[in-house]
Amino acid sequence: MATFLQLLLSGLALGSVYALVALGFVVIYRASQVFNFAQGELLTFGAFAMISLSDAGLPWPLALIGALIGTGLVAAAVERIALRPLVGRPVFVTIMVTIFVGVILRTLMLLIWGTDSRGMPTPWAPNAAVEIAGASVLWNALASVAFGGVALAAFFVAIRKTRLGVAMRAAASDQETAMALGIPVGRIFSVTWVIAGVFAALGGIFLGMFPRSVDIHLGYVALRAFPAVIVGGLESPGGAVLAGMLLGVMEVLAQGYVNPYLGAFGHNFHAVFPYLVMIAFLVVRPYGLFGVRTVRRI
Repeated sequence: MATFLQLLLSGLALGSVYALVALGFVVIYRASQVFNFAQGELLTFGAFAMISLSDAGLPWPLALIGALIGTGLVAAAVERIALRPLVGRPVFVTIMVTIFVGVILRTLMLLIWGTDSRGMPTPWAPNAAVEIAGASVLWNALASVAFGGVALAAFFVAIRKTRLGVAMRAAASDQETAMALGIPVGRIFSVTWVIAGVFAALGGIFLGMFPRSVDIHLGYVALRAFPAVIVGGLESPGGAVLAGMLLGVMEVLAQGYVNPYLGAFGHNFHAVFPYLVMIAFLVVRPYGLFGVRTVRRI
């Protein structure tokens, strides 16, 4: 039971990272119908920015705020410079542009931070743990769940209770009507990219705490979070969060209970497990758990 609890809490911690990254995908897609495949690079940038600001002498809370703001501004710049001019172009074009932007960001990060792994700073000892019902759980994992939960709750409150949230929902529902009503859709696009950048940075920072190291390849985790977007539903923020949490838990449980019984084949089975779930949903329920089935009348 202690082992199961330990795996469950670790899975929730990983799932909270997946939920943050998946929500970034969904927020951008709902607003502009764009798949942002540079989300992984934003995640890596946020993690490196956190390390650099901490190395510069900033206290951990200030370094965290600075990394989130900096990544959000970079995301907004990407939208304004690279994607705003492509409004109305085919989806394939915007996807290719986000991939190209990701390559540019990765190259710049290589030039700035190099290829060496770096340790992610924590306000407590890196190996600090707490015992819960006989299970030893890292503070890093608990902090990931707590911070992720607060960030996600704040987003959903803002999207439902604030004027900005109403404007974002209106722009996501019908851009032309929103513009006719005086809603600055272009500004809403920028805000959604800032939010996606902040979520990516937060996910990268806490993801870096698990191995306690960050390198240029950290952003590939965003691709492991992408199945949560499909499983939850392309336009469902709540579905993305729920699917991200579930996939994180199932991945860690698969690593603990399934991998050992698959021999050499099970060495990295947990890494492909989310994709197997995604393929199953694409076959059985392609619009996801909370997605809307599109019906066209002819």
